[in-house]
This record gives sequence, structure tokens and C-alpha cells, in this order.
Amino acid sequence: MRTLGRSGAIAGAISTLLVAAVGPGVAGAVAAPDDDPFYRPPANYAVQTDGAVLRTRVITATALSVPLPAHATQVLFKSIDAHRQPTAEVATVLVPIAPWPGPGARPLVSYQTAEDGVGSQCAPSYALRAGLLAATSNAALETPVIALLLARGWAVVTTDYEGPESQFLAGPQEGYAVLDGIRAALALHPSGLSQDAPVALWGYSGGAFATAWAAALRTSHAPELALAGIAFGGLPADLETSMRTIDGGYGFGLVFGGLIGLDRAYPEAGLRSLLNARGLTEVQRSGSACTVALLATYLFGSLATYTYSAHPYDTKVLHDVLAANSPRPAQTGTPVYSYHATADELVPMAVEDAFVAKYCAAGDRVQIVRTQGGSHNTELLSGAPGAIAFLANRFAGNEPVDNCP
Repeated sequence: MRTLGRSGAIAGAISTLLVAAVGPGVAGAVAAPDDDPFYRPPANYAVQTDGAVLRTRVITATALSVPLPAHATQVLFKSIDAHRQPTAEVATVLVPIAPWPGPGARPLVSYQTAEDGVGSQCAPSYALRAGLLAATSNAALETPVIALLLARGWAVVTTDYEGPESQFLAGPQEGYAVLDGIRAALALHPSGLSQDAPVALWGYSGGAFATAWAAALRTSHAPELALAGIAFGGLPADLETSMRTIDGGYGFGLVFGGLIGLDRAYPEAGLRSLLNARGLTEVQRSGSACTVALLATYLFGSLATYTYSAHPYDTKVLHDVLAANSPRPAQTGTPVYSYHATADELVPMAVEDAFVAKYCAAGDRVQIVRTQGGSHNTELLSGAPGAIAFLANRFAGNEPVDNCP
């Protein structure tokens, strides 16, 4: 659930100016997923196996409009949603143009951006094609991190893990999509990527949330995928605690966006029964917003303003949905790298500490890094080199650091 605060508002203004400058013809040249036929699954897709490739296309991928030095392919693949019902998702597979010098097969990093939006234009597949025209989304602002991975010679797969309905914070949906996106990337077998490639997971904040869910579901959903390592930082492992922390602050828009996403994923839960007339109006108004718009619209807001209850987090309906979608740590058998800023104002460090402690108790080896001071947003950048070094050590087969207490 990464936010960009004031810098996000600036990015939004820049994006608006860019659209005005280049004109509607250029902006319309890259259709949002809702309007792009590529994202619509074929009639028989539901009977395919999870991770099956349904459709592909070659694209020009960019990091904020700077072309990436990689062969880029987008793949529509079959997956399942939070109710294990068939759905179709899109992943973007990037393989560096330069040959892999070895040793062994070129590694593949499944990088989860902090999608954190409830509109299809918030997805990384759109950001990689639209560049600066998608600059109000977290996915676009994290494309430079993808460029760092490609510079190491590693292939990258990044999946639109919220699915076609943008089900923000629907944990199982996100985990299944990540795992099936990896399956699709390996099945696609583009030039320069071996089906035997070592695979690792990495994500920060909302991307860490999807990463943790993928790690939790791997054994049951995709046991054939052997992971070399799992890296995450700023992890909102306990959704209720994280939302209570954010409520009333500059990041409250993420709480409201999460409510929209979870209502889409679990209409039977009755989350809308909590909403008053103002809340229902806002759900309709913000139903396709990305991070920056959510933050700007609901700056310093509180969920109680939009619900019948003065204490909405104490209601059973919300408590149960948040608990069911908070990632469940289970023994992964894979080395883990966990990083967090001690002064994180959005996700309390104690939330990730408690989550990691369960990994340690299960016998996993965890390298725990806690950056003194900092903030949720600064840790995205300051923590990245350590995560990349961890991945490099894992791909090299070095002994992992284990500083579990």
C-alpha cells in the first residue's frame, strides 16, 4: 500500500500536463485494459490449466517513457480468483537484449509493483506501454526498479495481479495471479529465458503483500515452482492494524480503495452494508481511481465518515474480511529477505516483525534488515539495493544470511 504523498500529487500534475501537451490522439494510442481487446479471454479459457498461455503480443516496454533494453512480451493467461473461479490475467515478460553470460540459466525475477488502485489503467502492463501517461499510478513509478533488474541481466515478469476487476487487497486473488504469471512466463519460453530458470519473488508495500500471498499459496497452488528467494519490504501483513494506522492520515485514500477492491472480490460479505449514503456515492465516484487520485480525494479522511458505524474497524463484517485477506505465513523452505524502515508512518514495523517471526518459528531462514528512521516511501528506494544484493546471492547459490532471533 505504498503512497507518494506530495510527490505523488506532483506526478499527477505532470501527467496531466503531458496528456494536454501531446494531445488526445497520442494518449489514446495506448488503450487502457478495459478498452483493449487483448485482455478479453477466448471463449474456452475456463477449461485451461492455471497458468496456461491464452494470447501473446510483443510490445515496446518503457520505464516512464524511456525504452527498456529488453525484448518485451505480454501474455494473457488463465488463473483463478479469490473464490477459485476462472479468470484471465495479463503479465509482462521482459528479457534483456544482451546475452546472459552465466553461469547457469538466466534468472527470472517476479517483481510485484504496488499496484494499489481500483482501475485497469493502474496495472503494470499498461504502465509499461503508456509510460509517462500512466505516471499517476504506482506501477509506472516503479518501472525504474524493473530497469535495475534488467541491468543485472535478469529477466523480469510483472503481473497485473489484481485481476480484470482490479480487486485491490484481495489476497488470494493476488497470490494466485503472481504464481500463474510465473508459470505463463516459463511456458512462453521467450528467447533468452529457459524453462529451468531460477525464480525469485520481490515486492515492496502493496507489492510485498502480493509477494507474501504468492509465497503462502505456492505449496498448494504451484508446488512445481522452486523459488530461489523471496524478498519483501514495508509489508502490510496485518490489514486491520495497517488500516487503523493510516486512517485519518495522508494515506487514507488507500483504505477507501482497499474497501472498494475487497467489496468487488467478496460481494457476499456485505461490506456495502457498512456504508452510508456518502460512502456509497464515493464508491461509485472513485471506482476506477489509481493511487494518486485516491490520495488526493481522501486526504486525511476517516472511514467513520463514510459508514454508519463510528467504529467501523470493530464491526465483524470488516474485521473478518480483513483477517481473511491478511497473508498467512507458512514454512516456505525458501530463504527470505525482509526490510522495513523503523519510522514507517503507514505500516508499523511491528506488523512485519510479527509476520517474519512466524517464518522464523517455522524454520525458514530470514535475513532481517531494519533501516533506522526513514519513511514508508523512502524505504522503497533506500531498501532496493539490499534486496537486489540478496537476490544476486541467491542466484549465485551462496549461503543465505539467517538472523532470526
